[in-house]
Amino acid sequence: MNKILKRQQLYNFSKYFKNNITLNKSLKLSNQFNNNNNNYNINNFNYKKLNFITNNNNNNNNNNNNNNNNNNNNNNNNNNNNNNNNNKPKSNMLYSPKDRSYEEAVNALLSLQSNQSIVMSWTKERRDNKEETTKFLMEEMKSYCKTLDIDLNRESIIHVAGTKGKGSTCAITESIVREQGFSTGLFTSPHLISPRERIRINGELISKEKFTNYFWQCWDSLIADFETELPNYFRYLTLLALKIFQEEKIQCTILEVGIGGRMDATNIFPKPMVTGISALGYDHQNLLGNTLAEISREKAGIMKEGVPIFTVSSQLPEAMNVLINHSNQVKSPFSIVPSLDQYRTIANNRIESIGLQGDHQLENASLAIALANCWFKKQTFKDVNEIFINNDSTSTTAAAAENHKQYNYQLNNYSATQFTPLLKSIELGLKNCQWAGRAQHFSDPLHYPNMDFYLDGAHTVESSIVMLNWWKSIVKANTTTNCDTIHILIFNSTGGRNPTTFLAPIFQSINNKEIPNFNKSIIPNIIIEKPIDKKLYIKEIIQSTATTTTTTTTTTPDNAAQITITEVSEPSTWEDFVVECYDKLSNKSHPCIPTDTIESSIEIAKELSENGTKNVKVLITGSLYLVGGVLKTLLREKSID
Repeated sequence: MNKILKRQQLYNFSKYFKNNITLNKSLKLSNQFNNNNNNYNINNFNYKKLNFITNNNNNNNNNNNNNNNNNNNNNNNNNNNNNNNNNKPKSNMLYSPKDRSYEEAVNALLSLQSNQSIVMSWTKERRDNKEETTKFLMEEMKSYCKTLDIDLNRESIIHVAGTKGKGSTCAITESIVREQGFSTGLFTSPHLISPRERIRINGELISKEKFTNYFWQCWDSLIADFETELPNYFRYLTLLALKIFQEEKIQCTILEVGIGGRMDATNIFPKPMVTGISALGYDHQNLLGNTLAEISREKAGIMKEGVPIFTVSSQLPEAMNVLINHSNQVKSPFSIVPSLDQYRTIANNRIESIGLQGDHQLENASLAIALANCWFKKQTFKDVNEIFINNDSTSTTAAAAENHKQYNYQLNNYSATQFTPLLKSIELGLKNCQWAGRAQHFSDPLHYPNMDFYLDGAHTVESSIVMLNWWKSIVKANTTTNCDTIHILIFNSTGGRNPTTFLAPIFQSINNKEIPNFNKSIIPNIIIEKPIDKKLYIKEIIQSTATTTTTTTTTTPDNAAQITITEVSEPSTWEDFVVECYDKLSNKSHPCIPTDTIESSIEIAKELSENGTKNVKVLITGSLYLVGGVLKTLLREKSID
């Protein structure tokens, strides 16, 4: 069986099945909503789980006999299908909701998560057959959009890919556009606490009521056309967001790519208004490739002919060359954004800080400014001249108000002088932007006296260095109290990422006396909704690095170890594995312990504060799932779940 056919069979994509594997449905569309009495009750919506049937007359005669016997017990409508229903392996793929509540919508959504074995098989297919897979995924996504009446000809889209900073860039862009008076829809991933975080309207996460109503609308429509062949978790959320933004008549839609770019579900619009690529690095190599060039080509897949593409000046040469070459191939006008210090405000000042913490956010802000200005120039909701002329009539000269006319969308000849002074909306958007879990400081004197939590969802080796620079600025600002401060690290990694690559720069800084050593490090078990066998990840890491000895660099892939990984045994749990990797790097200079839950990790940190009598600084990093779990614990009754 060829690889493409294997993938089609794996995902039950009926229209791609060949003649030797016939796919039939055990229930007709008219029967798919039957309840236990075979009577459709529109108020109940107790969906009966559907079965997939594959015919292969050469195999499993005994099973055929069993199926025939079972079919004799069915009603007369099913008897006619006996000859076609031989050898039918059943799969319960469709969730049966108890009601139409928000909670059941979340449960139904979670049911769309693929299990680990399917993900790993599909991952290999995506990587080995990129061109065919891309065509297949995009065609199917278009068919989903057609069912949901999603207009793919909309051009008012800002599309952003990248390895680090793409989510922050989208958040800043949304904040700027909203401050200019446009309605905004922001789709990002992953969420920290609630899936509603992924879909935001005018800066606010979608309400439970709207999420619920639109979720079931999409659910019903997709089932009507595709029965059990529903899109997976991320694709469903993407479709849901696009449907919501369209129905709510959102003027500017900002989409963050999930993984990669070329094959991503968000890459469905043929003509977005503008695209951007934030800093690139190593992540998701199992899907995107092991070299920076391979990864960059996947990210560059969001480029479209005639649509401006912006990127940042910090791109490594290997990545920048790929982006430039691809932009030339697809005729997407390319521009490297100016640094933030090249702009001036209305008061002729530089922007030296923004609402988001961390120096790295300044580069994300520069990309967001270019994306927003380009969108302002091309959008048709407001007169462009009014946007720039009315910037601040008391402070802006007529000449400055004319600068924007020098920008040519088709050429994408962007420069800071064309948009100086900055619009007041840009100043406000930069200042007011908030983005949880990224360089975030949290304190709660009532519940956690004298404790400061510093959360950053960095999870790649490049982002670990960015996070580390932020942590350095924090401990450097408290040098007088560091000797009396207890420093705690709460860390874990997810998705099979090698913890050693992330931790190595941290220990390098500790050894160089750039940051204080941690008094204790805690590795909590992270509970993710879909079941995962983390031992498979341990085996992959050990096997992939068994014969490799590497050194620490700022561009080391996630799957390259910083120690001789063969010295690390194969422990019983992922958390034990992380502890062992940690101890190898730290030489057991301080305690590192695993815990069963995130909550217990927070309690251990709280105990070390001795009821607030000691100053405690807690760094939480390595995974957005970890950061989300910690935030949910810290927020308590304020949870947005």
